[in-house]
Amino acid sequence: MEKIPSNKLKIGMFVAELDRPWIDTPFLLQGFLLEDAEQIKQLREFCEWVWIDPRRSVGADFDKPIAKKAQERRDLGTEPRVVMQKIQKPSGTGTPSAAPIATRKQLLPARGSTSAEAKARGSKGKPRDFAYETKRSSGESSAESDSPAMERDQPAAASGSGGGLRGLFGQLKESVSQLFAREQEDKPDYDSVEDVTRPREDAERPGFIPETVLLTVYEDEKTVENEMEAATAAFQRTSELLEKMVADVRSGDNLQLEGADEVIDEMVDSMVRNPDAMMWVGRLRELDLSSYSHGLTVAINLVAFGRHLGYPKEQLSHLGLIGLLLDIGKIKLPTELLERKSRFTPAEYELVKKHVQLGLQILENTPGLHPDVTDGIAHHHERVDGSGYPLALSGDKISIFGRMAAIADTFSAVTKARPYAETVAPHEALRMLTEWSGRQFQPEMVEQFIQSIGAFPVGSLVELSTGEVAVVVTHNKTKRLRPKVLIVTDPDKTPRRHPSTLDLLYDVSDHPVHIRRGLASNAFGIDAREYYLA
Repeated sequence: MEKIPSNKLKIGMFVAELDRPWIDTPFLLQGFLLEDAEQIKQLREFCEWVWIDPRRSVGADFDKPIAKKAQERRDLGTEPRVVMQKIQKPSGTGTPSAAPIATRKQLLPARGSTSAEAKARGSKGKPRDFAYETKRSSGESSAESDSPAMERDQPAAASGSGGGLRGLFGQLKESVSQLFAREQEDKPDYDSVEDVTRPREDAERPGFIPETVLLTVYEDEKTVENEMEAATAAFQRTSELLEKMVADVRSGDNLQLEGADEVIDEMVDSMVRNPDAMMWVGRLRELDLSSYSHGLTVAINLVAFGRHLGYPKEQLSHLGLIGLLLDIGKIKLPTELLERKSRFTPAEYELVKKHVQLGLQILENTPGLHPDVTDGIAHHHERVDGSGYPLALSGDKISIFGRMAAIADTFSAVTKARPYAETVAPHEALRMLTEWSGRQFQPEMVEQFIQSIGAFPVGSLVELSTGEVAVVVTHNKTKRLRPKVLIVTDPDKTPRRHPSTLDLLYDVSDHPVHIRRGLASNAFGIDAREYYLA
C-alpha cells in the first residue's frame, strides 16, 4: 500500500483505502480502479489522503493487476462437524454528555419541549458506582487492563478524574496500530504484549461517561455453549421484530413498537449473561439477513459496547433500539438507489444522506421513545471533526450514544458481506477504525470498542501458528489475543470432519499455539456458517 495525497491521484490507480469510512463517501466499492476525472474530483472533495495498491493499478508506472482465483466450495461430508471439548478454567442511564448537544428538534419541527437529558438510572439488581468495586476471579485483572494499549509495561497512570485512562491515550494509536499492522510477522511476539498486564486497584471510569451515570460491572454468567440456544432464539425474535417494523413503515402505517421492549430486553439479557454467544450467532447469520437487517448487527455490537462500558440494562436496551432503527429512514428512499452497486452522483449522495431526517420523521410519530434513542439515531453519521452529516456537529456536541453508534455502524458496514465488494476481515476493520480515530471518531471510544469485541472478534477466521484455520468462539477477559477457537482445518487447510476447540490461554505445551494472522471471512473457501454451534 502507498499513501498519497488526493491531489496526486491519476487515472489507472487502484484506490484501496480512504482516510475516512467508505460509508461517509459516495463510493460504495471498498477498493476500485480510477477510470475517469470525475472519480478523482469526488475523491478530492471528500479525502485528503488515500492509499493506493500499486499491484492492482494499471498504466506505465504500474504492473498489471493480479487476478484472484475463485475458491471452490469443499464437500465436508454428512458426519457431525463439531466436537466440543470443555476445558476447566483455573479458579481463581446512558445520559448524553454534559456539553450542549443537538437533538432531533434541530432536524424536525418541535412538538413540545422534550428534554434531551435523561436522568441517571440504576440497573435491575444492584449497580455499583464505578468508583470502584468489582469482583474478579483469582489471578484475573479487570476488563480495561487487557486492551492493547494497556497490556504493555507502562508506568502507573496519574491519579485524578479519568487521568489513569486518559494518561495512556498518548500511546493509543501507536500501540493499537501495531496490533493491526498490515504486514504481520509469521510469529508476532504476543507474549511481550500480554504477560505484563497491569492489575488495577483503582480503575478509572472512561472519561467520556458523565459522573452522574452509575455503571454496572458485568460478569459472564454462562459459557458460550450454554448460552447459544437462548442467544439463537433471542436473535430470531429480534430479527422478526425488525422485519415487522420495516413492513409497518413500507405499508405507510406508523411505526409500532408494542412488544418491542420485551424482545429487545430478551436480547440484552442474553448478552448480559454472555455477549459472545449473541455475537457468534450474529456473525454467522449475517449472510442470511435481509438488506435492512444491517441494523441487527449494529444493535448487537452496540449492546456489547455498552455492556463493556458498564451501562445499566435499561440503557443497553436503548442502545439495542438505536441499532435496530438507525437506518429505518432508508425505507423511504428509492429502491434502485439502495441497490446501487457503483458510486453515487453528487445529487444521489445528497439524497441518500437524507435517510437520517427521514428516519426521525418516522420516529416523531412513535410515542414513548427515549431521547437517548432519538439522539443516537440523529447523530450516528456525525463525526467528531465536524465532517459528518446532517448537522456537521463536532466533539461533545454529538451525544454519547451518537458517537458510540457511529463506531458500531461503521464497523458493521465495512465487515458486511456484499456481492459487489470484497469483504473486509473484522481485525482489518478494527485497524481501519484506529486509523480513522481522532478525526472521525473519539480515540477513547475506539479503544474501548476494540476491547468490547476483541482484537479478533467472535465468529472471525484466524490462522494459527500451526497453519490450521480456526473460528474465534469466545474471548478471554484477561488476554484478548488468546481467545478460545474452533479449529476447522488441518495445517494444509483441508477442512476437518470433526473440528475441536482449543483455548489458547490455557495451552501450556512446550510450543503454545498462537494466532498468526486474521483472515477474511471466506478465506480458503471456508464458510464459517457450516460450523454453527446450535
